[in-house]
Amino acid sequence: MADPLLTSPSHWTMITLEPNKNGPFITHVDSGGTPSTRKEENWNGRIPWLTPKEITRNNHNIFVSATERSITDVGISCSAAKLLPSGTVMLTKRAPVGAIAINAIPMATNQGFLNFQCGDRLRPMFLAHWFRVNVPYLKQVANGSTYRELYKSDLFEFSIGIPPIEEQDSILSVINALHFVALLGLPIEQSVVSPEDMLKVQDQSRRLDRIREHMTIHLLSGALSALNVSSIFEAKINA
Repeated sequence: MADPLLTSPSHWTMITLEPNKNGPFITHVDSGGTPSTRKEENWNGRIPWLTPKEITRNNHNIFVSATERSITDVGISCSAAKLLPSGTVMLTKRAPVGAIAINAIPMATNQGFLNFQCGDRLRPMFLAHWFRVNVPYLKQVANGSTYRELYKSDLFEFSIGIPPIEEQDSILSVINALHFVALLGLPIEQSVVSPEDMLKVQDQSRRLDRIREHMTIHLLSGALSALNVSSIFEAKINA
């Protein structure tokens, strides 16, 4: 096990990203595949099929429920694509490295993903946010001469601290609230009437986003209690 990317309190459970199909944390890690495009029977079926470019266009929404293309059961059976249950954490392993989505419905992906299924003691959203804050490190360990790519064997050396499920829920509630506040500037930008006001709103949005990123890291490491975030967040905004 490699050194953890984030520190964790002593009551959190330290795990690797290696799957254990009977375990409570990460049960499966799979890639995806692309059925032959020369065979019409592989395409336009009932199974949504996701590619990395589809989740890099909108990085504000972590959930995905629709895809540009779909494949058939025949396409699944004759390729490396797998039908993944809803709640799978989908991490792009190349072009780009480190984009994240969680499927709201069962779907398949192409080979540009590593797909993590979680057990009953790990919320998919917790793992997704953990990947997001560690993107710089993911990019460093990606290999390849032509383009960088993450491999399962590299990721399995990572260690991650997992809090009890109730604490995960509290942390995620705060992260979601911070994300909501950080996005408030987007509709406000549409209502301003002068360049000066626009610059003020954009500056405030950047400040809020930096605060959100900073606090998310501390929440995921246990350095900051979810119960104390509201008062600290308000103090930073008014500073």
